[in-house]
Amino acid sequence: MNLRSSLVLTAALTAASCVAVPEIKGDWPAPSLGGRQPLVIAHRGASGELPEHTLAAYERAIVHGADCIEPDLVMTKDGVLIDRHDIYLSTTTDVADRPEFASRKRLATDKDHEGREDWFASDFTLAEIRTLRARQPFDTRSKSFDGLYEVPTFEEVLDLAASRTTITGSKICVYPEAKAPSLHASLGFDMGGEILRLLKNKGLDKPGAPVFIQSFEPDFVREMNSRTKLPVVMLAGDMNALSEAMSKPGAPYWDGLGVTHRMLFNEAGESSGVIEASHAAGIPVHVWTYRDDAPFGSEPIEDSMSKALKLGADGLFADFPATARRVVREMTPGRFSDPS
Repeated sequence: MNLRSSLVLTAALTAASCVAVPEIKGDWPAPSLGGRQPLVIAHRGASGELPEHTLAAYERAIVHGADCIEPDLVMTKDGVLIDRHDIYLSTTTDVADRPEFASRKRLATDKDHEGREDWFASDFTLAEIRTLRARQPFDTRSKSFDGLYEVPTFEEVLDLAASRTTITGSKICVYPEAKAPSLHASLGFDMGGEILRLLKNKGLDKPGAPVFIQSFEPDFVREMNSRTKLPVVMLAGDMNALSEAMSKPGAPYWDGLGVTHRMLFNEAGESSGVIEASHAAGIPVHVWTYRDDAPFGSEPIEDSMSKALKLGADGLFADFPATARRVVREMTPGRFSDPS
C-alpha cells in the first residue's frame, strides 16, 4: 500500500468511527477544516526582518497580523526553556565572539549533529545565556539589529503573548516546538513536563487555550498527546517522515499536522492528498515555511501561499507574517481593514 492510500484509509477509518467531517460554513472560500479562516503563524517571530526568537521579533509579528507566534525551545544547563531554533548557539548569537566561552566549544555527542563543533545551549546556565545577544542567521537578511536583543525564555514569551492581542482582538496563540526532546531526555530533562508546567502556571493548560505543541519526534508527540488535552502537532519534513509517523501504533495520534509546502503537491502539481486525508480525520494541516526572500522556485511566494490555501491549508508558517496576512486578507470575503 502506498503512503497516500495508507493515509486515506487510516483517516477514513478514524472519521467513520469518531469524527464527523465539518461542513464548510462559507465564511472562508476554501476547504479548510470547518470553513475556518486559516492561521497566520509567525515562524520564529517576524524572523525575516529581525533576529529570530527575540521578543522584538514576536512583537513585530503581532503588529503585522500574526495569529500565532512560534517559539522553538531548547534547555539550558540549569533546566530553563529558552527560545532557540537549534541546540547550538553559533548561528543565532554572538557566542563565538565571547572569549570567556571559548573553551565551551566542543563536538556534538548526538547522532543528528554528528561532526558539528559548536557551543551548545545545554552547556550554559540561564545567567550565561543572558549575556549573549541575538544575531540574524541568514546572510541575505539585514544585520542591522544584531547585538540588540537578549535570548528570551519561554516564560517571557508566554507573558508577552498574554499582554497582546491580534489585530482582530483575539488572544495571541503560542505555538512552541520542542527541539530534540529525546536528546534532552538523555541529559536528564523532561522537556515536555517543563513545557506543560509553565503553561499550567500561566493558565494555558485547559482545552481551548490558544496553544499548539509541536515536534518532529513521533514518540514525543504520542507521549505528549497522552499528557495533555492541548492540541499536539506532528511535524513531518517529507513523505518518508510522515510515513514513519503513520507506522507507529495508534496513528494518527496527533491533533494537527505540520508539513512542508512541497508535500502538498505531486510531480504534476496536483494535490498529493495529504490535506484531504488529514481533514477526513478531523485534523487540521499547517504548512511551512513561507519566506518572501526564498520562494519555491520562480513562483512568487504569494502564489505559493494562495495555492496552499485553496487546497484547504489551515495555517501558514511565515518568516514575513505581514505577507501571509495580506494573502489571507485578499482571499477573505468582505475584506476587513488591517491596521498593520
